Amino acid sequence: MQELRIAKGMDGGPARKMKIEGVLLLVVALSLAGCGHWQSGPDAPFVRWKCQSQQNIAWRYADAERQSVDLKIGDSEKVHHLRKEPATRGDFYSDGLVGFHNKGNEALVYRLTDDKLLAHGCSASLITW
Repeated sequence: MQELRIAKGMDGGPARKMKIEGVLLLVVALSLAGCGHWQSGPDAPFVRWKCQSQQNIAWRYADAERQSVDLKIGDSEKVHHLRKEPATRGDFYSDGLVGFHNKGNEALVYRLTDDKLLAHGCSASLITW
């Protein structure tokens, strides 16, 4: 049997290794392409992010330009409509009451009046709510 695998190039040699690496590269590329294409607008699904705190968040871009987001905190159905504001690192959105600081693959949400953390250590998991 071993001789048959070697004859067909299935011995785990360079040809098989290249094929596996090619498949892995394709899977990674498709995964990253999916991250770059976020749906936006009122019909777009909310994307749920799990947080280290007890409150998880769900959010979506409210417009194609990514100048505003819709945000849900915890189990609440209340939607906060936040506008983009200047930030030194990542993207910051606010409605004057709640701040959402998105640093790409992690985020935090806090109340602006007293800086109370509402959700922290949040990270992406592509589970729609």
